[in-house]
Amino acid sequence: MNIFDTIYARKSVRSYTGNKISQSQMRQLLDAACASPIAVCRYENMHLTVVSDSVIMNAFEENDSRAKGQESHPFHGAPQMIVISVKPFESDLQNMEYANAGIVAENICLAATALGIGSCMIWGTFRRALANQELLDMLKLPEGFIPCGAVIVGETEEKFAPQKGRHCMKINSLGWTEEGKEINPFVNC
Repeated sequence: MNIFDTIYARKSVRSYTGNKISQSQMRQLLDAACASPIAVCRYENMHLTVVSDSVIMNAFEENDSRAKGQESHPFHGAPQMIVISVKPFESDLQNMEYANAGIVAENICLAATALGIGSCMIWGTFRRALANQELLDMLKLPEGFIPCGAVIVGETEEKFAPQKGRHCMKINSLGWTEEGKEINPFVNC
C-alpha cells in the first residue's frame, strides 16, 4: 500500500479474532512508533510498553468499568496493546506530551493498517486509570513516566480498502488565489 492508500484505509478497528500479532509484526509497529517526530527531540521522555498479558488488560477494563459505573470493554477483545507513556517536562502533562503520544499512536496505527493488522487508539481508559496506582504499577514504567494512552492491536477479519472522502471536515482557505480570485478547492462536505 502506498502512503496515501494507507491513510485513506486507516480506521479504528473494534472487532478482533483474539489472535495476537507475530513478533515480527510487533517489531514493525514499534519501529514505526520510534520513527515518530517528538517535540524538541526528547525521545528519552517517551516510553512504550507492549502488553500481551490478559490479566493486565482485564485489570484495565475492570478499572474502567468501576470508574464509569457500568460495564466497559474498551479493548474490544484485542489481545495486545502498546501503552504510550511520557515523562512530563513540568509537574503535569502539557499539550506537547499529549501531542507526542498522539503522533506515536498514529504512526503505530498507520503501520498496522499497512500490515493489515487491526488497531484502535485508547485514551480515556488511561486517563481514568491515573488514580489507581496499583494498576499503573502493573505496567512497570520507569520512574516519572505517566501513561497517556495506548493502541490496541490484534488480528482482525476486517479489510482495509482506501476510502478517500469518507470523512467530512469544514475547511477554508485564506489567501490562496487563482487568477486573482480567492478559491477554496477543499470543500468536501
